[in-house]
Order: sequence, then C-alpha cells, then structure tokens
Amino acid sequence: MQFRIGFVAPVVLSLLTTLLAHVPCNLPSGIERLPNGNTIITDAGSMNQPNARVIEVDSIGRLVWAYVRSDIKWAHTGRRTPEGNTLITATDSNRVLDVNARGDVVWEMRAGLDYPNEAYRLANGNTLITDRDNDRVIEVDSGRNIVWSYTNLTGPHNGSRIANGNTLVSNSEHNIVVEVDSAGQTVWQHTTGLSWPRSVQRLANGNTLIGSSSNNRVIEVDSAGTVVWSITSGVPMPYQATRLANGHTLISTGKRVIEVDSAKTIVWQYPPDSSAVVVETLWVTNPTSGCSLYVHIHRPVYAGPDRKVPAVVLIPRESYPGTVMDQNGLADQVASDGFAVLHFDADGRGRSSGAEDYNGHVHQDGLRACILELASREYVDTAKLGIYTRGYGIVMAAGMIARHDQPCIKFLMDAEGPSDRYQTSSDSGGHVPVPVDSEAFWLQREAGRFMKSVPAAYQRIQTATDYTNRIPDNHHAIALIDSATSTAYGGSGISVWTQINDSVMNPANTTYTVSDPPLWIPEEQERHQICRELLYLHELAGRESTGVVTNPSIIVHRPSFSVFPNPCRGSAVLHWTAGPLDHSTTLRIYDATGRFVSSFVVRGSSSNVPVPAAAGVYLLRVDSGGRFATARLVVD
Repeated sequence: MQFRIGFVAPVVLSLLTTLLAHVPCNLPSGIERLPNGNTIITDAGSMNQPNARVIEVDSIGRLVWAYVRSDIKWAHTGRRTPEGNTLITATDSNRVLDVNARGDVVWEMRAGLDYPNEAYRLANGNTLITDRDNDRVIEVDSGRNIVWSYTNLTGPHNGSRIANGNTLVSNSEHNIVVEVDSAGQTVWQHTTGLSWPRSVQRLANGNTLIGSSSNNRVIEVDSAGTVVWSITSGVPMPYQATRLANGHTLISTGKRVIEVDSAKTIVWQYPPDSSAVVVETLWVTNPTSGCSLYVHIHRPVYAGPDRKVPAVVLIPRESYPGTVMDQNGLADQVASDGFAVLHFDADGRGRSSGAEDYNGHVHQDGLRACILELASREYVDTAKLGIYTRGYGIVMAAGMIARHDQPCIKFLMDAEGPSDRYQTSSDSGGHVPVPVDSEAFWLQREAGRFMKSVPAAYQRIQTATDYTNRIPDNHHAIALIDSATSTAYGGSGISVWTQINDSVMNPANTTYTVSDPPLWIPEEQERHQICRELLYLHELAGRESTGVVTNPSIIVHRPSFSVFPNPCRGSAVLHWTAGPLDHSTTLRIYDATGRFVSSFVVRGSSSNVPVPAAAGVYLLRVDSGGRFATARLVVD
C-alpha cells in the first residue's frame, strides 16, 4: 500500500519548545565504552527493591541492550567479555554472573563472596573479582577455584589486571590506590588527596587515573604522584572514571554518565541533556466531530529530512488524556531514544473540546487525523510508523487500523489492554458506564473484534498479574494475541507478526490457551518496563515487513509434553505427547521469576527431568527445532 496524506489540513497553532529528555538512570556506577562506540552502564539500583539493571546505549543514547531480570537488586558493574557476554556483579546476592545476549546465566560465582563490586574477565579466561567486604581481590578459574588473591585491603574497589601482570586496586577505606605484583608485594601506591577512591586505571602513558568519590574529583597522576590533570567541578560522587582511546574521560557521577575532553568540556552524556528533544504543540481537527484535539509531537533534535526517524503514537489507558505522557516522562524517554513521538488528548479529554466517546469511532477518527499529521512531518520515516497503547487505549488503536487502510501502520504495541466489553463495562467493574448488552455501543469498542483485521505487527506486553484483579489468568492477553495471529499459524487474524513479551520468553506467531499460557513478565520486573518498551519499539521499527503465509497447509504444529509426577520431589519424567520431536530438542527450566536454572537435551519419547532441589514453582520450556511448548512443575 502507498501512503497518502492530506485528507484534512488540521494545524491551527504551532509552538516549538524544548523539554528535558530523560531516560531514567538512578545511580550509575560501572561504565565501559565498547569498541563499537556503545557504552555499557550499570544502574546500581537499591538494596530494598529489584531495580538494578545493566544497559547498553549507542553514541546518541539509544538503548540497544539491557539485562533487566528480577534476580538483581543491587549491582555495581557490568563488563563485556571477549565472548560477547556480560559479566555482572550482583552485589546484593553476593554473586558474579556471566550472562549471554539473551540474558541467560551461562556462568556464575557464588560461594564465598561478600559484596562483590567489580569483575573482569582476564585474557587467560579467569575472572578477577573485587570482593569488598571480604577485603580482598581474587582471581578464579572457570571451575570457580581461587588461583590468586590479595588480602591486605579494607573495603577495596575496582581491582584490575594491568599490562605488566600486576594488579591495581583502590584500597578505599585507607584512601590509597596500590599496585601489587603476583607475590602480593606493593610496587607503587598513591595516597595524596584521596577520599574514598573507588576507581583506578593505569593509562598507556604510565600515568594513573583515579576517581576519588568523597571529595568529588577525578585526577590523573604520574609515577611520582604529581597531579597532571584533574576535574573537580560537576562530578559529584564519581564512582568510576576511565580514559578512552580518543583521550577523553568517561565518568559515572551523580545520576548521569559524562564524557569530557581534555579541557573538561562535556562532549557526551547519558541521559541526554535538555536540548536532545524538541516538542511541538499543535491542534488537530477531528474530521468526524469537528473538535480541536490538543497534540504534542516530541522528536530528537537531530531528526530532519536528511535523517528521518521512526514514529510512534502513544495512547494512554482508560479515559486519561495524552498529556499524562508528559507527566510520566514517557514521551521524552521514547523521543530521546530516536523516535518522533505523538500523544494527544482525544475528544472530551484534557484540553481537547468535545464529548468523551470511550474510544469509539469518533475517537478512532481523531486518532487517524493525528497520525496523518505526524506522518506529514519531513523528519518522519513513514515506513516505520507505529502505535503504543496502554490499557483500554488498545481499542482506539485497533479500531482505527481495522477500519482504515491509511495511514499504513507498521506495528502496534499494547501493554495490558482488555479484549472485550466484559472487562471494561461498569457492569463488571470497568470504567465505561454502559451496560454489556448495549450491542451497538460495544460493536465500536471491543479490541478482540478489531484485532482480527489488523495487518500490523502486534506486540503484547503482559506481566504475570494484570493491573486489575477483575481479569483472571490473563485471558484477555491470550485472546488478543490469538485474534491477531495469522490463520496460517492457528490464529484468527492477518497480522504479519505477533508476540507476547520477547523471544527470550515466548516464540513469535504462536497461539495460547489459559491452560497452556505463554511466559509472563514477573511482577517485580515491571520496574524495568521502560527498558522493555524501548527495546521492543526498536525491534518493531526495525523488523522487516514480511507477507503473511496464506497457505492453510503451512501451519506450525506446536509440540506438547507432560511431566509426572507433578508436584514432585527429587525426580520426574517428561513424556512427549504430541508434535514432531527434533533431534535438537532442548528442555530449559526457569524459576518463578523467569531466571534460567538449567537445561538438557531431550531424547526419545520420555526423559528423566533433573528436578531443582529448592521447593517452588518452575516453568519448563521445550524447544524442538524452533517449535516451543511450556508446562509448569511444582517441586514440594
């Protein structure tokens, strides 16, 4: 389909402003600049809640990778290994994790650690760990055996192995940085002007870069201890400082990461500064109601006709105005990550005129007018146009797409929206004050009905327990994904691609039942939703548009299996009950938080399952040649 614009000329007022572009970064600690120019940042989190994360951003601050599992509450560093994995110090649980790009833990060190705050993978394959509350730096091999240690420390930070084979470490409580040889003998140290030094780096010129947290300074000293460069302004409580190959210095300080040149001028920072996002305020006319709709468009400052960006429309849940996207920062967060972002107040909401339509045809037509206005902007890549809805907003989006061929929407992302009237009518506790038997009204306002006619790629975000207890078992999420998924894959729709959450959790183009559900996001991981939102948006905008398979004989038959006994203790047997068994069939076991526990190859029609020792609920996932099936296992 060719994209057309211009069926209405809606703009009557335009005002350009700039707002703070803010992607949350609560307490950045470990930092690493990668050879490709990206930066790994560890957002430390809190000892009281599971909100630590490790993220990778590109040179203009766009999120490209994140580790957001709920198994880390408090972290200090994340470092990329030669294999492409990421080594993370999970300080709260006294672990060092080696995770792959999917987020699976492929190696970890648990035993004997107490508040680890730094881990490096060495050239020999061993791992150097700064074990703060054990007052030591240790080197362990792949079998987790300690092959070297240095213990003459109190509260150490940032131990690293330098080119001459010695080890450099901040002896923080003694306000010293030391270099020790393999025998543990001190061969160099610096003590002057330090207060709780947390980072130390030996530079190629032989000098040493030190981050001194408690007196808010980063200094470079020569071998004699003379300060040859320093920065003391604008670096509150620097955790880590590292000199880059371009001569600049990367510093995690306060709630941001900055890169400064030799003159101490900031040349890059994360989150981006206040000039990173431009906001346009305008009014758009709804051609159906004639009402004026209040609209904001947020875009990266670099977007233009020579640098077009993907675009997404944000629709809030229930009867909220679009301006909540300003208040919660989501519009700026998405814009600073490389999207043109539109949000609007639908008829009768916020500053818009008219009467509330509860996401019916009037609201859907107003949404269409706003999207056409967004698409007319010279900086928008109209081939990458999408919508992201929360809650009941899915009805407005799905209805608009199903009823109109234009504008051409590439993707639709939905967070916990209801599928039918029984979840939204006031009869059943919902917010829409219309009885469920008002058929003509609900024909315009049920997402499940519209989703069967939505050709766009459809991404569902769903936690284990929805925001309302009126919707049990997440059946509304299952209903929508099954309605959208192409009939070629067993669904009822025409979508080019569908998925619940991400590919680590669930395969694409798959239908489900309440008794055979997909994997949900654990509730404690909802704190990381912004990371998921951004990563999903990038994936959807970058996904190749592919036609739907229309041959009904090409249907992916899902494998199925059972486990007996269940509940169990000690051991169980997996029985293959349906679907083809591929020679590469693998069973993976996850705990209730989604954390990978173990895996093994399935052989034959039945296999013994190595049951985890700890009691609890586990999820079993079988992968047979790209076909997936899941089951729950209870260990008592």
